[in-house]
Amino acid sequence: MSERALSSRPVYSARPTVRIDGRASDKVTQLLGTMRITESEGGMSSLELGLDNTARTDDGRTDLAFEDESLLRFGTAISIHAGDENAPQEIFRGLVTGLEAGFEGAAGPELLLLAEDALQRARLARRTQVHVDTSLATLARELAARIGMRAVVDGLDAPLGLQVQLNESDLAFLRRLLASRDGDLQVVGEELHVSARKGVRRGTQELTLYSQLRRARVVVDLAHQATEVTVTGWNALTGGKVSGSGAGTNLGPGTGRKGADVLRSALGARSEHLGDLSAMTDAEARALAEAAFDQRARRFVCVEGTAEGNPALRVGTHVSLRGLGRRYDNTYYVVRAHHRYDLTRGYETDFEAECAFLGGP
Repeated sequence: MSERALSSRPVYSARPTVRIDGRASDKVTQLLGTMRITESEGGMSSLELGLDNTARTDDGRTDLAFEDESLLRFGTAISIHAGDENAPQEIFRGLVTGLEAGFEGAAGPELLLLAEDALQRARLARRTQVHVDTSLATLARELAARIGMRAVVDGLDAPLGLQVQLNESDLAFLRRLLASRDGDLQVVGEELHVSARKGVRRGTQELTLYSQLRRARVVVDLAHQATEVTVTGWNALTGGKVSGSGAGTNLGPGTGRKGADVLRSALGARSEHLGDLSAMTDAEARALAEAAFDQRARRFVCVEGTAEGNPALRVGTHVSLRGLGRRYDNTYYVVRAHHRYDLTRGYETDFEAECAFLGGP
């Protein structure tokens, strides 16, 4: 695979398109000054849209552009399409949840529009509920139905036993359980995608340094690596101790030396016991230990970079980085993406990605 051109034209024109209630809004697009979209693991994307809030009336006077709320108001459905202007891709869909007005002297009035994706409805209220022998798949489908979305669930149908949602929002509760089983959720259009982390691959990209990859910083750190993670607990029904361990089952994309092997060679073996987690069966203890080990292992090599604005760089994308040297050229998993646009620098994408492997010297 090689770096793919972002446009078929010689000049990459990537001014975002704004759609209000499903229709392209020329007024909003023309007055657009800045755009910031942030998405991360666990779902819940947010949007900040900076607009020039001045417009000329038919009689030649200047007035505030969006004060009558005929176009932008709380609860308005908004979507952002970015990339090549000839074939823009949707990178955000949500509802307006905040407005911020700025009056900074000669700069003229500005309107900052704040929006969140559909998961905002899952974080607004807390509840206390006991879930008896449920599964992540069942909880995901219930959440999707509650917020008016369609669930797309891959696996995760193993029973979890008794789970207590104590004064937690539905989003926080599902996130907590997904993290304990190394799962992920994201909003994709009208769908809520929930799956084990090992099954997530939202496209592949290749970026080359000083081409589409404008800058990068790589950190390789043994501080949180371990050669084994253990979890113990107590089964009150049988009156016996339970235990489980993890040493790597889902390390994600990439090739090379694993953090645990480098740690063992450089500093010696290190077993990490998680005393803050409780388990009632050996299977639960093992699942918790494996998820914790894998999450640590995948953060062995972390990169944060800036690329030419690319709507395909999303959380879950497998991105191959080239031009960083043999130790760091590898395939990484994107865990955070920040799409931004302004009138000075144009469209750029900041991203954070991780890899469990370090290349050869």
